[in-house]
Amino acid sequence: MEFVETEKVELKRKYTEAIEKEIVAFLNTDGGTLYVGVEDDGTVVGVEKIDETFKKISDVITDSILPSAKEYVQLGSKYLDGKIVIEVLIERGEGLFYIKRFGRSSQGCYRRIGTTCRAMSENEIEKTHSMVLNAKAKITSVRGDIQDPTFKFLKLLCSESGLSVNEQTFAQNFHLKNESGEWNKMSDLLCDKNDISIKVVRFAGPDKSSKIILRNEYGEKCLAVAMQRAFDYCAEVLNETRTEFNRGLRKDIHLFDKDAFREVWFNACLHNNWVDGTPPAIYVFSNRIEVISTGGLPSNLSREDFFAGVSKPVNDELAKILIRLNMVEQTGHGIPLVTRLYGKSVFEFLDFFIRVSIPFEYDVNDSYVINGEYGDVTLLRQPQFRYETGNKEVKLGKKTRDNIISVLRNNPSLSKEAVAKIIGKSSKTVEWHIKKLVDEGLVRHVGANKNGHWEIL
Repeated sequence: MEFVETEKVELKRKYTEAIEKEIVAFLNTDGGTLYVGVEDDGTVVGVEKIDETFKKISDVITDSILPSAKEYVQLGSKYLDGKIVIEVLIERGEGLFYIKRFGRSSQGCYRRIGTTCRAMSENEIEKTHSMVLNAKAKITSVRGDIQDPTFKFLKLLCSESGLSVNEQTFAQNFHLKNESGEWNKMSDLLCDKNDISIKVVRFAGPDKSSKIILRNEYGEKCLAVAMQRAFDYCAEVLNETRTEFNRGLRKDIHLFDKDAFREVWFNACLHNNWVDGTPPAIYVFSNRIEVISTGGLPSNLSREDFFAGVSKPVNDELAKILIRLNMVEQTGHGIPLVTRLYGKSVFEFLDFFIRVSIPFEYDVNDSYVINGEYGDVTLLRQPQFRYETGNKEVKLGKKTRDNIISVLRNNPSLSKEAVAKIIGKSSKTVEWHIKKLVDEGLVRHVGANKNGHWEIL
């Protein structure tokens, strides 16, 4: 067996007091394995006083670390090259662990950074402690803010999913009240009207310093409805399709993968720290779409498990409801799907947030040339949606008409259906815009429908 120190493996020649720091560091990070009886270079030297060393490590686990680490640590041994090596298997713990005699301080709290054990700063300790407290607070136990909720949307979704609703046991079956019989935080999420804001914000450029060109609101209603509507808008409206014709063959290029985005968005809603009160959000830039949720990585889930698809919902009762409504599946294939398409780098784990950035297949501001069966047509891609203050309506922008004019100028005999194929829009959309162009005196059709042609005025 070859021993090499990594972020998940620590080697010690013999027992020292530093071992308790190493165990605490693994508990507070992503877990790992500690070997005693192995030199730093991987040479096996073995443990001479095996029983005494076993007892010392066991005492550290049971008496020197708070909170109790016994359920996260396994103590064993290996017989290698005629020598005994002690193996300490450590899982990531659910909490902030520290050395008892030093308390919850920088002398007692440690974290694994690469192959080293590093003391946590007071700021890191405070943040981690707050995360642990928030993670332990469940939306089913925290008292809600809405005291007379109604659930028409939720009951309708149940009926559509083939679930029968018993009015007498509805709140109990869906865990909408806490142990004291009060409406809880989950009832706030799922009732018909609430103050939970779920926004989709679109920027003109690649960062938030760019001008906001769209701001849509999908909150203040049953979460199951709001999250589905936000997804539908992004997947069906914002997810533009570039259509290219090459020697008569059509190729549609979607801005981003709809299935991957669904997994990211629904997971963000499901694993969000709703007790904190900050909802997830969607930000759309010229080169990517971002989803951000609060709470960070669950305390009982390592990054390795996360990317492997291990499913440990932060809000387990909410997960059960969404599964029953056929909105999510606890199969664990979502994260592996995203990483297969876009890689692990799209996930960014912050202290209190997780941000996922899905890159676009092309920049929505780019210009490009289509070499098609109807000739060479240059189309200028610009953001095709703009936000109008006051009525909050999203309308197709001027560039769609410019694209139509460009196509007709180069190919005046095209039908409306052919134009629609070239610019990647529906026939009804193109027909509506051409009517506007005709009404404004910018375009006119000369001759019969089949044999006529378009004139750009």
